[in-house]
Amino acid sequence: MIIKTLVEEKDRIDFLPKHLGNKHLKFEMLVYSLMDSFTKDYSGGFWNFWTLDNDGIFMTLDSIQSFEVINPMNYFEDTMTAEALSIGVNIFALNALMDESCDQRIIDYFYALRDFAAEHKECNQIFGLID
Repeated sequence: MIIKTLVEEKDRIDFLPKHLGNKHLKFEMLVYSLMDSFTKDYSGGFWNFWTLDNDGIFMTLDSIQSFEVINPMNYFEDTMTAEALSIGVNIFALNALMDESCDQRIIDYFYALRDFAAEHKECNQIFGLID
């Protein structure tokens, strides 16, 4: 079982630059944009940063709300928690960066998060969204 750990407040400012280098702003904007494109229920909010004990990273919208999600590219439509939807959009964002840069650490983050998603209680919804 892959374990996630919340990044402490004091480490937040350096978290994305540390892991994604000069791609950190692009990643963050992709995550927000994808979240907005997959659900009309998203209107911004506070995001938490996480590390995984398989060396993965991701960010999640801090919300207890469930979201009606539609991916018109693959006809997926379902309700997802903020965490599950956030994981899906992080996978999309990492995939876009990995295709653009071929940076091995981004590739590793993509697969680490995908492995975590496979163990998630909403894995069917996450994979429905991204596949």
